[in-house]
Amino acid sequence: MNGQSFKTTVRQQFNIFLGALMFMTRLPVGKGYVFRSEDLPRSAVYFPVVGVMIGSLAGLVLLCSEPFFPPVVAVLFCMGTTVLLTGALHEDGLADAVDGLLGGKETRQRLEIMRDSRLGSYGALALWFSLTAKAFVLTSLLEEGVLKAVTALIVGHGLGRAATVALLFSHPYVRSDQSKASPFGNAVTPKEALVASVFPVLLSFVLLGNKSVLTLIAAAAGTWAAGKYFQKKIGGITGDCLGAASQLIELVCYLSLVIELPRTTA
Repeated sequence: MNGQSFKTTVRQQFNIFLGALMFMTRLPVGKGYVFRSEDLPRSAVYFPVVGVMIGSLAGLVLLCSEPFFPPVVAVLFCMGTTVLLTGALHEDGLADAVDGLLGGKETRQRLEIMRDSRLGSYGALALWFSLTAKAFVLTSLLEEGVLKAVTALIVGHGLGRAATVALLFSHPYVRSDQSKASPFGNAVTPKEALVASVFPVLLSFVLLGNKSVLTLIAAAAGTWAAGKYFQKKIGGITGDCLGAASQLIELVCYLSLVIELPRTTA
């Protein structure tokens, strides 16, 4: 590969990365971004990178607010930051997915309920539980040290987005109509799924050390269980399922870092 080809490849990949940033956040991508419909499915490989960016920005807010506010208030600031950055994309998916998966009696009805933008009882409860649980667990992590909480945010958001790529690769996308996530359905290649997982996994080892083993096992188990559940309920995944999985894995990662395993005595 000559110098010009290398520059062209880098420029193309950066444009694809901007596509992932535009899809998953409200952050401006600038006028330099060129939308190409054929590039959008390829941007899934950068979902974990965008997740790490979101977690890092939330961690920065937590780091700056922790000296001046009680722990729970600082955590609410950082959680609010993630919602603002993403436009509540994943929280909306969680609520819609739970409404449909629990409220419908058969696959077609479940998909119809998930398409409805109105918030139902199941979705409201799931959203309340998810946000409340994250607030409590992050507060617990913050009380153990601000760097531990910041690290958890970075790892949790990265692995949460990696889970969506894994599900896109391993499960069929079941909506035939156009939706926000439909360009990614049935489009992720084995290479892209592998590359997408390598970055957050290596980052977890770097930031967590030995504690990363439990976190990675928990994230992998949660992703597998979510995929099995979606497959049983609707025969595959939708964009709402991906949002729900992202929230689930993020919470699972936080929980893995506060769990206290029983100590064995000699």
